[in-house]
Amino acid sequence: MTADVSAPVAQPTNVPASVSLPGVSPDAAEARATTLLARAQAQTTRAERRSARRLGRLISDDDGRDLLLDLTDQVLRIRDRRRAARRLRDLVRAGVPRSLGLIDGMGLRMLGAIAPYAPRVAEWAVDWRVGSETEGVILPAEDAPFGRYVAQRTADGFNLNINVLGEAILGDDEADTRFEMVAARLRRPDVNYVSVKISALCANLDVLAWDDSMDRIADRLAALYRIAAAHDSFVNLDMEEHRDLDLSVESFIRVLDMPEFQHLPAGIVLQAYIPDSHDALRRLCDWANERHARGGAGIKIRMVKGANLAMEQVEAEQRDWPQAPYYSKADVDASYKLMLHNAITWSNPGAVRLGIASHNLLDVAWALTVRDSLADPSQIEIEMLEGMAPAQSRAVRDEAGSLLLYSPVVEKRDRDASIAYLSRRLDENSGPENFLRALFDLTPDSPAWQREIERFRASLARTDQIETTSHRVQDRRTERITFPTDGSFANIADTDFTPPGNRAWAEQVLATPTPAAPDLVTTVEDVDALVSRARTAQQAWATTSWQERRDVLARIAGVFAERRGQFLTAMATTTGKTLREGDPEFSEGIDFITYAGQLTLEHERRSAQMTWTPHPLTVVAGPWNFPLAIPTAGLVHALAAGGAAILKPAPEARVVGAEIVAAFEAAGVPEGLIQLACTPDNEVGQHLITHDD
Repeated sequence: MTADVSAPVAQPTNVPASVSLPGVSPDAAEARATTLLARAQAQTTRAERRSARRLGRLISDDDGRDLLLDLTDQVLRIRDRRRAARRLRDLVRAGVPRSLGLIDGMGLRMLGAIAPYAPRVAEWAVDWRVGSETEGVILPAEDAPFGRYVAQRTADGFNLNINVLGEAILGDDEADTRFEMVAARLRRPDVNYVSVKISALCANLDVLAWDDSMDRIADRLAALYRIAAAHDSFVNLDMEEHRDLDLSVESFIRVLDMPEFQHLPAGIVLQAYIPDSHDALRRLCDWANERHARGGAGIKIRMVKGANLAMEQVEAEQRDWPQAPYYSKADVDASYKLMLHNAITWSNPGAVRLGIASHNLLDVAWALTVRDSLADPSQIEIEMLEGMAPAQSRAVRDEAGSLLLYSPVVEKRDRDASIAYLSRRLDENSGPENFLRALFDLTPDSPAWQREIERFRASLARTDQIETTSHRVQDRRTERITFPTDGSFANIADTDFTPPGNRAWAEQVLATPTPAAPDLVTTVEDVDALVSRARTAQQAWATTSWQERRDVLARIAGVFAERRGQFLTAMATTTGKTLREGDPEFSEGIDFITYAGQLTLEHERRSAQMTWTPHPLTVVAGPWNFPLAIPTAGLVHALAAGGAAILKPAPEARVVGAEIVAAFEAAGVPEGLIQLACTPDNEVGQHLITHDD
């Protein structure tokens, strides 16, 4: 099934023909980046070279990355040491990646062999090895080692942005705990900068509960800002998921517009790999300009390329949505440079500072060259990730005069969360076009470096070609979906509640009154009459062609799609299905309809060799907890096979059952072929279920 959705299509907005600022030369940036690369190589220690080689092998080897994650997920997470030891043995038996190297590979094989006999030793060894591999990238949060880390990095001339890692927040108690962990950092005299996500401050945020979510975020964020103001610290609001973009931006503006925070500097992250960030950037710049004109403090916008591509792609595939990020690395790189250009162009002096976060030395050099052209160079600050490329970090620190390191910290009890963070970083940096993956083979005169320069130039030239409007433009208020009649099948898209139009549509759905309940069938004579009508209608329907049935099924799917809101209202108000629960079930119902149409193709093909005799009449007794998809499946498969069907919904789902049958009738299903029988659970209902016909 290929749905033809007649809805607005995202078109590229007007962007400059190329990214150009007065006094900014791409050639100068390339020369500067080459110098940075040479300095970094000259400063790299022997230990860093060994670590870089190891990390380079790991990044370029899918099996090596998988093994690191498996050791964490399938060994360290298991609390029973003996079971964990057996799992370690099985993982090693499956093969040890060559990327581990000779010594590590031999050690892991030996450990796998002895693990079942010495599980405590195996547990300690795996924990130690995983810890040593992540040391320097993920830092300890316990007071003493954390204090030593901060003191050492401060002495080294780095500024730190502390990010407290942890498991996903599922309840208010966990949100309270995470809030206190972040607040504790702000209160420390040796910390002046922290990052936090809205999803770490509040549990169960949902754009469908916009007002409630905004209120809870605002309360938590305001409390954190008060602590920051009292301790002269800076709070940066991270944004990692597309679904959180609007909530993050609006809560940031809402809280900082409170009179008590008029003079508080604060920051927010935007991701260049999402086209939506361009509109968010304009919104933030316009607001910051107005705030600053009122005498308020400026804000900081931290620009990153994005680190959740795999998650965004998986969600889009599951829901049949276009992915939120750009579809190519070239577009992401161009978006990054366009955002830098526009942020400078759109913001007034003093209103907006920019954090340029990247390990791509060409992007860093470009930002530094742009910075040199500004009347206020402090408008741009360079940022990098702690531990990912230490020699390059030192070279950039020296060139820029300062460097802010994004430093994730985690308590030992939350080690699992650190591996989740590391897996995202490894995934982010393991793409074939990623700079960090190539970094370990780069020299100023290498072909690999020339390729990076060519990509840099291409990204500057491409800024006039990328779209800067959201990929996610679904609008249930205006869409018109038609379904093919050729038996082709594809899943229908669930509702994407991130666009404002769909949120407005959802409000209309929930404000619609409950449909009237259908009448009960209360006598066995009425049941006999229903059965008789169905048998009569089926005799004619059995003679229809397979194509005629596909035509009817396509019309049914179309009527269902038009009535999505009606069905969701019925499910929400009578069976307690929330929109988050009801919407994917509704999509499944449409998928059952179009899949039944596809099944007719094979039946038709085999009709040349055999004769089909459809079962004449089916009773579909639907459940209350899946009131739409399961009953619809039973009805359409009976219909596709040439049979008739009677729907007997659960008592709680009578209204939903009536909506289903009404949609069949509106699609032109012959009278009597699909009928509704809302019977009591007594002898009348029993008579229907056990009817001889």
